[in-house]
Amino acid sequence: MPKKRKITGPRDNDTKPAAIVLCLFVAAIIVFVIFSRHKEPKKEMAPAPNEAAEVSTPVESVNPEAFVSRPAVPEPPPEGVSGPGGGKIAIIIDDWGQTTTNCKYLKEIPEPLAVSILPGLRHTKDVANCAGRYHKLAMLHLPLEALHNGDYYPPNYIIKTTMNADLVSKIVEEDLDQLPSIEGVNNHMGSKATADRSLMRIILRILRKRGLFFVDSMTSPHSVSATLAEEMGLRYGKRDVFLDNINTREANIKQYVVLAKRARHKGYAVAITHDRPISMSVLKEEIPWLEKQGCQIVSIKELLHYR
Repeated sequence: MPKKRKITGPRDNDTKPAAIVLCLFVAAIIVFVIFSRHKEPKKEMAPAPNEAAEVSTPVESVNPEAFVSRPAVPEPPPEGVSGPGGGKIAIIIDDWGQTTTNCKYLKEIPEPLAVSILPGLRHTKDVANCAGRYHKLAMLHLPLEALHNGDYYPPNYIIKTTMNADLVSKIVEEDLDQLPSIEGVNNHMGSKATADRSLMRIILRILRKRGLFFVDSMTSPHSVSATLAEEMGLRYGKRDVFLDNINTREANIKQYVVLAKRARHKGYAVAITHDRPISMSVLKEEIPWLEKQGCQIVSIKELLHYR
């Protein structure tokens, strides 16, 4: 009989199922790894309005659409702690007399303000009465010659460097007589006139005689008013910041930051704005902000130099 062959390992057809299972398992692992690496990350949901999303909130009473983000002015030291405060600020509002529309703000703003009124206009005396009614200081906004001026003014309305002393005195006296309740004067324009020593001496002499103070609007870097005022023993002050040279809400608000910094640095500052709708609206809104910075709104008389 033929000798039986000894079987030493599994038969080929027995290994096929195991190999297939093993291949499928490896393939599944490879597919899983590849899919997990290329799967698009889940997008984060936007927070609901009441969740902890940071929201920029405008200063109270400022129109949110017009809010301007302002650099922080350092907070004043706590009460009783030594250190620089926010400083004193006096605000003069120029160019009154053309209308009484903005007189409502003199009632609505409780802080001391100065109202500077142009002479010879339809509402010159009406505005003076309004200022007195709401306890605001009244001033004469004296028209003086500018180096460049394209606006129309009646003859002898603006005091010019070419006028003789008698005519200058006559115009100043007549302008002052229109406003018997005023306590001081500042210049309307005047970039040429305030640099003229002879002319300013005539004007300041009349103011001293009447017991009035003078605030230089500083329309010229060459003004001689401060030097003359000291020589003549006249109470005087100088403008530090124009708030509304650019007649937009955004530009106005930025200037209040400049004003707060100037007051903190010097200890005081004199600001000038104008009888315009935007300017008056922003003034009402920004005074509380100035006070929150530690600034104190005072009458211009508190900041005058006495000589």
